Amino acid sequence: MLTAVGLLLLFAFVACDDGGKGFRKDPKTGISPENQQGSPEPEPELKESQLPDRMHGDRTYGIWPQGWSQHSPAVKSWEYKVNCGEASSHTDPCFLSDLSSVRVTTPAGELIELGKDFNTNEFSGEITRRWVLYGPEDGNLPDQGDYVFSYNRGDELVYEQVIPYDSGVISYPTGVEWRRSGQDIVVTWNPPAEAEKGMWYKPIIWQVEDTPEVLISDVFDWDADTAVL
Repeated sequence: MLTAVGLLLLFAFVACDDGGKGFRKDPKTGISPENQQGSPEPEPELKESQLPDRMHGDRTYGIWPQGWSQHSPAVKSWEYKVNCGEASSHTDPCFLSDLSSVRVTTPAGELIELGKDFNTNEFSGEITRRWVLYGPEDGNLPDQGDYVFSYNRGDELVYEQVIPYDSGVISYPTGVEWRRSGQDIVVTWNPPAEAEKGMWYKPIIWQVEDTPEVLISDVFDWDADTAVL
């Protein structure tokens, strides 16, 4: 068995809040988040061919853009992706199905092309309907700031979303050990000194030999040093 445990900050930037919390106006408009407080103004009527508002807290089109940073002893990298909702097969249509490209513009102005990944895994049955790109293992952590996800059909820009990203780097958990206790696996570790409320641990256990038949994981509070799986 192999055990991995990490203390995760909220490094992901995720456009999936039902109430619109955490979303910002288009940075090009110059409207700050502070100016968005108070009673919401009515949305202006959209003209045909005009893009909708770039920030949609109601999960417009049923898609979830995400970005993740990974900082471990072996890997320092990033991942950008956008997923459709659940479906019985990857052939079920969704907003992402017939796009010709999905691009992410970083705060530094770099344009990153995502790759289409629609499949149903024959072994696990996992259904994937996403556009995604994984950064190199020896890459850099993402820049802090606003990321723009742009969705195109042919040469037409049909939708955009702006997603804020913030991050920080802390020490690693040390002294990670595991043991069996009846039908359970007990994992223990020494928390990093910077552990604080708002963070959380996710221990993951799987067999090393061959394709994993069982993968067990769960989330534990920021002040934990023991996990029972």
